[in-house]
Amino acid sequence: DFMDAGKLVPDEVIIGIVKDRLQESDCVKSGWLLDGFPRTPGQAEALVEAGVSADCFIFLDVSDDILVDRVVGRRTDPETGKIYHM
Repeated sequence: DFMDAGKLVPDEVIIGIVKDRLQESDCVKSGWLLDGFPRTPGQAEALVEAGVSADCFIFLDVSDDILVDRVVGRRTDPETGKIYHM
């Protein structure tokens, strides 16, 4: 409902979804990768409070010029919804 209304999904909702998903058997058994989460200190603190901790982090150090180029070149196919870069 939030996204349909063009609003951000509240942290409480996102945190609940992530916590529930990380408790699924495949994540417990094989591990997991979070891409772009947590985005805020509140989200990070909620994960800590829930006992969720990562044993490895990947830090991508990319220049601002490259990031801007990627964003302005991004397109979405109106038929398929597929995202691609020009």
